[in-house]
Amino acid sequence: MHIDHVELYLVENRFHRPWRTAYGADPGNSALITRMVSGDHEGWSESSPLPGPTYSYEYGPGIYELARRFLVPAVLGRDFDSARELNAAMSCFKGSPFAKAGIEMAWWTLQADIQGVTLGKLLGAVTDKIDVGEGFGIADSYDALIEEMGRSFDKGYKRVKLKMAHGWDYDMLAAVRSVFPNEVIHVDCNSSYRYPDDLEFFKKLDRFHLAMIEQPFQAGDLYHHAKLQAAIDTPICLDESITEPWQAEEAAEMKACKYINVKTGRAGGLQNCLDINEICRQAGIGCWVGGMMESDLGKAICVELAAISNMTYPHDVTPSMFNYPDSITQRELVLNDDCTLTVSSRPGTPILPDLEKMAPKVVASAKF
Repeated sequence: MHIDHVELYLVENRFHRPWRTAYGADPGNSALITRMVSGDHEGWSESSPLPGPTYSYEYGPGIYELARRFLVPAVLGRDFDSARELNAAMSCFKGSPFAKAGIEMAWWTLQADIQGVTLGKLLGAVTDKIDVGEGFGIADSYDALIEEMGRSFDKGYKRVKLKMAHGWDYDMLAAVRSVFPNEVIHVDCNSSYRYPDDLEFFKKLDRFHLAMIEQPFQAGDLYHHAKLQAAIDTPICLDESITEPWQAEEAAEMKACKYINVKTGRAGGLQNCLDINEICRQAGIGCWVGGMMESDLGKAICVELAAISNMTYPHDVTPSMFNYPDSITQRELVLNDDCTLTVSSRPGTPILPDLEKMAPKVVASAKF
């Protein structure tokens, strides 16, 4: 594939309400949307690290600038027969997985368009529907959270994820479990706890029979996650700690977790996601796909990834209408009545952006 043309768009879109987590509240999102062209074919992608360096050290305007100044010039006008070759061309630039993912995922959707196949087929999808769960940030009260959770379980969601932080943890879970004693629930800590200070606290959480505790300690801290996993019965899930396949290999060797949340942007694109998932499969570690509040352009790519093998837990992918009042795509993801999402049958990019809808939210753009 010869890369003839690349377009970058920095898009900002506000949520229905701020998303509150252990690292603060975000009123909206900031995403890099990329168009890649080869001949008469095109591919689109979305990489969404949030507006500021809170979830990770990357953020929307930062990855746009990095892609504009460094990554696009490294790949433009060159031929790449595989995503690995493309990644090698960008490897001289350290880190920056969200920025690289914006370029890499556009290569995948472009390749699918060239071959006339769905992205799911290119990735090795084994199912035509995926199970999804619902997630909730820090609420104003336990009662408000419990009311929202009740609606989710009534709709048929198979699991719920709860954001957790100091001051919104043990008592919150006790209140939730008093109402939902048997439902599948897990918590996401967003790296807000520390070892050994919080070790005894996490031992107490075994009584709540959670499906998992997601990323309790700092990103990259595999050693203390391994010590925690050895000390508690509740499975540990790693998220921010896994940005490249070698980290998944180390986590497996250290027995640092029983699940890994695979995110396209955090992992640097789809090839790394495939590699991480294969490492996990061989190690008996389950995977599931997490989202970063993308539009339906990015969410639809996540759906295709979630349809491959070894995806053993309901995913964090929901239609963007749940997050945003305004759509920026030509069509929207639709949640099925059984709380599943259907894998795309469209060759190439699963859901295309609508440039007219997107235009008012574009704060910067560049064409190469």
